Amino acid sequence: MSRSYPQMTEATLLLGNISAEHVSQQHVTPPTLNDDEYIATLSTSSPGAPGYVVGRRVQGKAYDRIVMNYGPADKPWQRTWQLDADRGARVNYQILDDTSSTGFATAER
Repeated sequence: MSRSYPQMTEATLLLGNISAEHVSQQHVTPPTLNDDEYIATLSTSSPGAPGYVVGRRVQGKAYDRIVMNYGPADKPWQRTWQLDADRGARVNYQILDDTSSTGFATAER
């Protein structure tokens, strides 16, 4: 089932930037969330558990996309997740692109 979101332009796209360290701390108990924060569940394109990070709402809105740069410092890879479902304190993101991975396919549910 395809979800409908308002049309995004580069001027209105809301990005959250994270580091691999943020994702590696997924098993640490998160601090108490502020009113403008939420738990972002980041899907994975390969077998394994999803990642979790704390997101911050901007004017009440969750990030449209979350971007993580990782890998070699001279030419880092980039993983991008796109907003899938906003459930208040829990927001789900689906993998949109991973520049280090080739040969896999993602499918919408």
